[in-house]
Amino acid sequence: MTDLAALATELLPNAAWIGDRAAATARQIAWVRVLRARVPAFDGLDAGDLVVAPPSALAVVAPGAPDLRELLSALAAVPVSGVLVPAAEGGDGRAADVAGALRAAGLAGLLVEGMDAAALERSVVGFIVSRGAELERQAALLEGELRRRALDGAGVAGLVAAVSAFLGRALVLEVRRGEPIVVHAPPDVPAAATAAGRYQGATHRRADGEAGVALRVPLPGRSAAGGEVLVLGTEPVSELGRAALPRVAGLLALELAREEAVRGAVDRARRAEPMPSAGPPWIVVLARQREPGPEDDAPAAREGREALRRQLRLLAPARRLSLRGDADSLEVRIVAAADRAHGAERDRLIGAIAQAIGRPLGISRPFDHPADRPAAEAEARATLDAALALPDPPALAHSDRLAVYRMLGALHKLPDGPALARNVLAPILDARPDVRRERLATLRALLAYGGVGEAAAALGVHRNTVAYRVRAIEAATGWRLADPELRLALATAVELVQEAQV
Repeated sequence: MTDLAALATELLPNAAWIGDRAAATARQIAWVRVLRARVPAFDGLDAGDLVVAPPSALAVVAPGAPDLRELLSALAAVPVSGVLVPAAEGGDGRAADVAGALRAAGLAGLLVEGMDAAALERSVVGFIVSRGAELERQAALLEGELRRRALDGAGVAGLVAAVSAFLGRALVLEVRRGEPIVVHAPPDVPAAATAAGRYQGATHRRADGEAGVALRVPLPGRSAAGGEVLVLGTEPVSELGRAALPRVAGLLALELAREEAVRGAVDRARRAEPMPSAGPPWIVVLARQREPGPEDDAPAAREGREALRRQLRLLAPARRLSLRGDADSLEVRIVAAADRAHGAERDRLIGAIAQAIGRPLGISRPFDHPADRPAAEAEARATLDAALALPDPPALAHSDRLAVYRMLGALHKLPDGPALARNVLAPILDARPDVRRERLATLRALLAYGGVGEAAAALGVHRNTVAYRVRAIEAATGWRLADPELRLALATAVELVQEAQV
């Protein structure tokens, strides 16, 4: 059992108190009930229940201030353990009215940012049923948000700010003890600003207690003398903070290392050889060249790589193509002119490179300044890594699809994902092995390319053959492959189930 005060501290640290905060510990939370936009507003309500009151429902059930006071007085008479108002649904508009009515009724409440009623109900129920599991789920959600921000180029300062807002605490990222590179305090948490000021006013030789440091979490992969996330303030760190910070420390370390690498690459780029004169714009084309090991280190393997590099240099004049690195590099790195007005010429060159290398290529977006080349290389490398993680990597992995490749790669990590996919595809898997593989390949091509003609071209068969197979699949399964809802489920399932697995 828990009460509203513990819930706010451990699960909702960035929520704002409204109503009578002193009543937050008066009653234990028995369960969670959501206010509905109808009469009766609850399917059931017992003593100790915590009420989630969406503003949209309050506007229907209690449109005026007298109605609101009457509603909350009735909740206090039950008595409920408190009220949560999800600000994601417009809770700020009536926050003052709700706060006043809560105080008048002697109830405590929280205004919760960034969550709708359904998400809030799920989180609180999860916390009541299995506190540890829900805290880990919240930490995983924070990880996902940081990955998204990192892809959007938020930088290490943006990631620290996101963690700080999530926990409702001032945070510091130190490279070496006492040498901060990022200090952030949520603007709507006055105590956080005070804690940040206290930390910045202290000397780096002071003890953590004197500097107002509540917790230090080391960044993985960095020296023991530096690389730490600090939680500031005199209050103990919540269970959510202790669960989330070790998980996100790795992402912060990666982002810090990426920024350091990009800065170093920019410095080296100033001294690098000229870019192809036919640009700007340019693109970076990147592919795997070798894997460290006895086979790739053999003289014959190196000679083969040298021959390939000579072939690549002959694909276009130096004014259009620059080949970087050498035969011992792990990657083939090419900078090519990418005249936007001559897209066909650019595509022809990329196709020739792909044919010569015979491996998937990562292709950056066009860039216009030589100093942006290191970032473009990093973008192409990240895209190639994400594409190679797919069961069936594309031959040309364009950076504008990086998020798509990462999403498809993450499908295989879904709990029970492969088993659920096989259940979805069970009607076409109940056949001989050769028939199963044919059906799966046909279904994948049809869903990937949209039409029978395009699928036939991809499979290398006549369109009538594909049409016949589609009719056979629909007859055997009862599916209607034109159904959008079914196509979405099947497209996900075929990503999780490959021919080799059937």
